Amino acid sequence: MTAIDSAVDTLLRGSRSVGPPLARICSSVRIERRVLDAIERQEEHLDYHHIIHWAGEPTIVEREYRIGRFQRVVKKPGSLSLGAAGRLPAVRALTPYNVTVCVIDPAAVQMVLQETRCSAPHRLHSHLGICDRPLGYLLSLLTQEAQTGGATGALYCESIEQALISRFLAVATAEGGRADTISPLPPKALQRVLDKIESEKESNLTLAELANESGYSRAHFVKMFQAALGKTPFEYLRDQRLEKARRALSETRDDLASIASQVGFSSHSHMTRLFQRKYGISPSRYRRSS
Repeated sequence: MTAIDSAVDTLLRGSRSVGPPLARICSSVRIERRVLDAIERQEEHLDYHHIIHWAGEPTIVEREYRIGRFQRVVKKPGSLSLGAAGRLPAVRALTPYNVTVCVIDPAAVQMVLQETRCSAPHRLHSHLGICDRPLGYLLSLLTQEAQTGGATGALYCESIEQALISRFLAVATAEGGRADTISPLPPKALQRVLDKIESEKESNLTLAELANESGYSRAHFVKMFQAALGKTPFEYLRDQRLEKARRALSETRDDLASIASQVGFSSHSHMTRLFQRKYGISPSRYRRSS
């Protein structure tokens, strides 16, 4: 068991996994679904930042805020709790937990800060049962991808991982500064990236490879690419694959599985789902009507 895997056990001492195991699709983020009976946990130390998404019934917890002094907190279903690496206060779980837990390597957080040339925040604050839809949405996307074993590819996983860490920082940082205006990727750099995507769109491109082609860090590259085209690198690559699939449906008699493989999708069911979402019609019906 790796250190990031054991971090989940430290955070939720006495808990157990539920459902099929989620694939380890990211090197810096670990996601698991856990349940925990009403128990008491002593103070501990955790070397990882964390996010907890509360599900099921409202959860009642007593959290130590001073030695021997506890504060009662009710975690509503759908809310999030955030914590920074370091001291984990003692807690008394008065009702069972039903959660999705995410632990984040602080080294990855520091890398995001360095790539965006931000100075390290003075402090990351704990948040006990907040509502933040963007962070919750990113967590659900990464959970869904882990359920499929990373079927959408490395570029998608890395993009969501990067966005999740950036949003975690935005929420957990005590003092947020004004967001800088993002300049579009320069035309020559953009064209190099588009050429690479075009020539290798059937392969499992990574965010690092595209960022290296642009000459910018991963964090800057994603923002500048989106400023230039109005979509993320993953969304652009997905649309290119779908367009190539659409043409193949009109111009060839290849079966759906062959077309999906040719254009870079993990399966024809994956291609069908995205095709339906983009064009409003299934690939089979599209072929019959073209």
